[in-house]
Amino acid sequence: MSDRAWKALERRLARQLGTHRIPVTGERAGADFADGMFAYQAKLGRRCPAYLREWLAGIVAAGDRRGLVGVVVWKPKGTRDRDALVVVRFRDWCDLHVGQGGNPDDNGTAARGSAPEKPLTVRRGDACERCGASFPPATRGHGNRRRYCSDHCRLLAWAARQEQVA
Repeated sequence: MSDRAWKALERRLARQLGTHRIPVTGERAGADFADGMFAYQAKLGRRCPAYLREWLAGIVAAGDRRGLVGVVVWKPKGTRDRDALVVVRFRDWCDLHVGQGGNPDDNGTAARGSAPEKPLTVRRGDACERCGASFPPATRGHGNRRRYCSDHCRLLAWAARQEQVA
């Protein structure tokens, strides 16, 4: 079977998030790949409205000046607030949810390692890269080794990296 562009995209994105593409076997229920918290569906070749791209570019630039992540919350007229869409750049998403491991580029040739073949075990002595809090021994069935003790530490570490870049 040929490796179509959409399938290659699914593989690249899954690898950059530290997981695997879910093959089409009837088990995936619409998800192209998943991690412990999110189910993802990748789309290739769909046109994004120009105004949405402009809004995202503007808020990303404004966020970069302040060391923040630029996010567009888009609610088409006539829809409920709870059905609004959240749009964020994939590289920012990776930094926030996976940690620093290389920035994905347009071809997906980032320096991120592929997802492990077997579950990752947190070893004694493993600690948060930001605050140094130790992790209790546990097994993770997906993704990369745990790097932060909380989402708060992950966000603060991301903000510190953004300050270093600026």
